[in-house]
Amino acid sequence: MKKIIRYVLITVAVLLLIIVATPFLIPADQVRQFVEAEASKAAGMPVKIEVLSVRLIPVPSLSIKKLTVEDVKGGTPKLAVASGSLAVELAPLFDGRAEVSGITFKEIVLRVSEKAKGKDVHIVRIDSVSGAIQLTGDTLTMPNWKLKLYDGNVMMNAKLTPLEGKKRTLTADINAAEIQMLTLMQDAAGQDKVSGTFGSSLKISAQGASEKAMQQSLKVDGPVHMTKGQFEGVGLSGVAAALVHGNVTGASGAILFDTFKTQLKARGQDIYLKDIVLDASAFDASGHVDIKGSGKLDGQIDTSGVGGLSGAKLLVGGTTESPKIYPAPSSLIGGAIGAAVGGPTGAAAGSKVGGAAGDAVESIGGGMKGLFGK
Repeated sequence: MKKIIRYVLITVAVLLLIIVATPFLIPADQVRQFVEAEASKAAGMPVKIEVLSVRLIPVPSLSIKKLTVEDVKGGTPKLAVASGSLAVELAPLFDGRAEVSGITFKEIVLRVSEKAKGKDVHIVRIDSVSGAIQLTGDTLTMPNWKLKLYDGNVMMNAKLTPLEGKKRTLTADINAAEIQMLTLMQDAAGQDKVSGTFGSSLKISAQGASEKAMQQSLKVDGPVHMTKGQFEGVGLSGVAAALVHGNVTGASGAILFDTFKTQLKARGQDIYLKDIVLDASAFDASGHVDIKGSGKLDGQIDTSGVGGLSGAKLLVGGTTESPKIYPAPSSLIGGAIGAAVGGPTGAAAGSKVGGAAGDAVESIGGGMKGLFGK
């Protein structure tokens, strides 16, 4: 009996020694090269990992340092990750499932511009990403993912099924909170025209066999809001500024607001902002704006002044690079009458006087946008 116990203990000790020593017996470079090769195939572009380590206890896990995905040699990487780790759960394997948990990536830089070199290179910085991946049959699930970026947080749940084929469908729920738009827009678009604290609750879906097909079929719906911010350089000046009179614009032409809310609808590359509600110090506004994939803007904003001033109808045009706001004819005619009597205050108060005549003009030739140029 003692011999049997002795042999069992020796056997267990040897097995433990093998488990502990295996990571050191596996050539690290070979494992790294294998992971790089498989990741490159999946990404469709070169993936490089500076340091990779493997552990088998308490669960099989992998750690990496300095991962980069390059699509343009010598340019800004498509993706750069300072460090990351993940673990493979053993129990689900016995049920024919795969689960990768403890996924954590830190200090991520994602290039969002097509250009990888020059002044038009734009990126998004993500402090950390954590979550899990579950594979059951032909369905991939990503539950409870958390992202920290630009002083805010994003929570995401996503599902992809089936993994291949023309009917491959992606669905996701994304909730964002407390994200600072100024620094995000500076990094992602090289612009400082929008600031404020951003939040949203969006439902996303896409279908197709390729990334391009999914982009074309992309659908996004849900509320978006910002607080305590401003829209810079939107071209609200001259007659348009007089119509909504007040401390609307500063020297920089910024519209300051306390709250901005809208229902976002995206179809492919086109974005539609419906049911806009703007609560600003000088005036309130509502309306809609369409943003085409080309960057072209089109919409209408109805304002209601404060301090006893009447509101005005404004038309949105221009592009995302150079947005413009024009007075609608109905407001322009009444505003001109009022301005002749009482200056800017009279312009605002009289902006609705020419309503009937202006509406008739608007029905002919598309209104004032044609005069000012889109």
